[in-house]
Amino acid sequence: MSFTTGQLAEYVCGDLVGSDAIACCGAEIDTRAPLKGKVFFALKGTQQDGHEFVGMAEENGCAAVVVQRPCNVTVPAIIVTDVKYALMQLARERRAAMQLEAVIAVTGSVGKTTTKDFIASLLGDSAVASRKSFNNDLGVPLTILDGEQAAFLVAEIGASNIGEIEPLSKLVRPDIAILTSIEKAHLDGFGDQKTVLHEKAKLLQSVQSDGIVVVPDTVDLSKITLEARTITVGKKNAADVRIDTAIDSNGFAMLTIEGTTIKLSMLGEHNAMNAALAFVAAKHANPEIATETLLDRASSVCAAQGRLCKKEVGGVVFLDDSYNANPASMRSAMGLFSTLEASRKVLVLGDMLDLGDSSHAEHRLLGPVIQKVGADLVILVGEAMQEALGTVAAISVSSTEELDGIHSLLKPNDFVLLKGSRGLQLERIIDSFRNAKVLEH
Repeated sequence: MSFTTGQLAEYVCGDLVGSDAIACCGAEIDTRAPLKGKVFFALKGTQQDGHEFVGMAEENGCAAVVVQRPCNVTVPAIIVTDVKYALMQLARERRAAMQLEAVIAVTGSVGKTTTKDFIASLLGDSAVASRKSFNNDLGVPLTILDGEQAAFLVAEIGASNIGEIEPLSKLVRPDIAILTSIEKAHLDGFGDQKTVLHEKAKLLQSVQSDGIVVVPDTVDLSKITLEARTITVGKKNAADVRIDTAIDSNGFAMLTIEGTTIKLSMLGEHNAMNAALAFVAAKHANPEIATETLLDRASSVCAAQGRLCKKEVGGVVFLDDSYNANPASMRSAMGLFSTLEASRKVLVLGDMLDLGDSSHAEHRLLGPVIQKVGADLVILVGEAMQEALGTVAAISVSSTEELDGIHSLLKPNDFVLLKGSRGLQLERIIDSFRNAKVLEH
């Protein structure tokens, strides 16, 4: 489906400069992304102003631009008072016009992106999913607008503060919603886990009575009022869909569901639950896909960048789980790491950010968990991680500016776990080590 520049101007209540008959499909806010036939929205951020890049957007093939002031372009320009709001308005109008077979939305404290990727892979080429972790008030509209030609839309929806989920849920209008987990994450904005649950539940409450909600059987929704049918997944006898999960000797997740056991291409037992939630959602979204096909596809899905990815560089194996961290995911990663064999194990752990008043206590509680791993070398990065020093023998790195020096502590045959919040960018250690090896040769 496409829309004209005339329709675009109507959708966003803007003033059109140029032809009203140019066909458009999709939207973009980054000139480095493919722009052919798309509308470029010139967002003004804290660091850059998209209006400075409208010429580049035109060179790269955009069909039109949405701006807040007149710009020197030959493609149609729609002038609005608020570019970000206009993007949301366009997504709302196009979502209403889409003839999709099913829309699946995923939220939760951890596992959102992985579960979203599983669902998209299970549904195949007819599905369009959120890029990377595009789950906020910019990413969700872009995801919807990417789905113009799709049969299935898979949207990831995140939040770090109260009130963010509901407007995004109304925008997506899901037929199927998944809640992956409720953990101590973004407590700086939410305060406690109870508030996290009530915020995430806004997505589930947006599903109508003819839709379904899929949750692990460990999540208590007894105080949440839902219209849709709830399907629980887990190991308990009372679960609607019973599963068993494990890891093999190399740490890869194993999932048993509907009498079949598969090995996933992802490390960590928690990923078996992510796969199971995705399996249930995909099966309801498209019942025509055989169970055998769904499970075969699930077994082939690989982890996204920074999520328990193994990387070998110069004789050192890195287990890169640096995309983000909260207490639950930190414990899970270290639990897995402790089961894997290596001649020398190195833990590089960074601050868990956005924990609010719970930060000091949660970092202190990691001490016994770190000790249990039995690592040969522990490196703690960041100010909050210093709370764990009282019970752990470790090298302390107070700031991310000192990360580049960590590579000198690594030796051939080391097995290194990198785990910390996104703001620390611990994956830089891999690049520093790789660059050091290049210079040696």
